[in-house]
Amino acid sequence: MAKRITLKEGDLVSLKLRDDLYTLGQMTKHSVMRFYDVKSEDGTWPDLVLDNSMILFSGFVGKVITQRLAVEKLTCTTSLILSDHERYWLRPHVNFEGGFPFRGADLIDIGTDCAADYSLVPALKEDLTLSKNRDVIEKYELTNMWGDEDLSDRLCRYFDTGVNRDDLKFEVFPGLWTDRESLRPLTRRLPVPLR
Repeated sequence: MAKRITLKEGDLVSLKLRDDLYTLGQMTKHSVMRFYDVKSEDGTWPDLVLDNSMILFSGFVGKVITQRLAVEKLTCTTSLILSDHERYWLRPHVNFEGGFPFRGADLIDIGTDCAADYSLVPALKEDLTLSKNRDVIEKYELTNMWGDEDLSDRLCRYFDTGVNRDDLKFEVFPGLWTDRESLRPLTRRLPVPLR
């Protein structure tokens, strides 16, 4: 039986993505985990200092991440400073016209302390479009929760190829990227027929 790891704000954890690839996740606020551009082949982290490590992205996660990917809680010597990765988000619109369940999004701000409920805050920018807001759409993450398999897929792809994107945006913002075919199979963030 896997050991149970519970995380609170600022806690750092080693995540096993596959047998030869580990990375780090850090809990920030309200089910948001931050992921860094650091990796290990065996899950050992000597001289762990994150001060100069690039943040890849942050995402809303559930217990499944700690249950299935987390292998060890680590001592963090770097103080947690919240960033735009945890403050600004893309809140997708529910698509009532059929097809994919989400289409388009609003840019939201959950505050400098990242404590506001993302479902209730007013939009900073409504109805983002590729023609006017491409940079915002590419920069910020969707509020949709991450599961263990889709998170692992995204992080493995980043460490293998350097591509750091949420494949869900292919459907939420059709036409955002034109390299879909060259990336197949896409991550488990999308249902099987769309991968």
